Order: sequence, then C-alpha cells, then structure tokens
Amino acid sequence: MLAANRLVKSAWIAVELDRDRCERILVVEAYIAVSPLEKDYDPVRYQKVVEDVRRVLAANPDIDRASILSMHRDTACTALFRTSPAGTNAPVAASAA
Repeated sequence: MLAANRLVKSAWIAVELDRDRCERILVVEAYIAVSPLEKDYDPVRYQKVVEDVRRVLAANPDIDRASILSMHRDTACTALFRTSPAGTNAPVAASAA
C-alpha cells in the first residue's frame, strides 16, 4: 500500500467479534494527518491513502471495512482529549486561537 510514497507506516487485519457477528477490519497506520482537525492535514495526500485502501478492499471482499489511523503527532489534536479544568472527564471546549 503506497510504500513507494511512504504515506503508510503499516497495515494489518483486526477482527471484531460479538455475539451476532464477526467483522474483518483492515487497519492502516498513516504517516500523514488523516483529519482536518490535525495540523498539516493535506486532503490530496489523504485521498491517495483512501484510494489505495479502497483498492485493497475491492480486491479482498472478505475484508468488511477499513480504519485509517494517523501516526502524525499534533498537540492541538491530542489536546481534545485532556481532562477539563474542573478535574472531571468532561470534554474541554475548543477555543479559537
């Protein structure tokens, strides 16, 4: 998967099981930001990863779906998950900078 472009770090198949179903999931770790919430998000580069993932899914109908994760580290994005000032686990509101 796009190894020549170095957009994908790794990929593997995960299995999600519950009482009624079993799904095979292609998990892809990308070196790029995969969300507009992340700094340096590039929709063109992300679309290249998505196209490649779709190609793999089309060639392997036994894989039910895919999940693309970012290995890109952005403190602004991870700050969305910090503890609120009151010490509760409630989400912290984003502020405009």
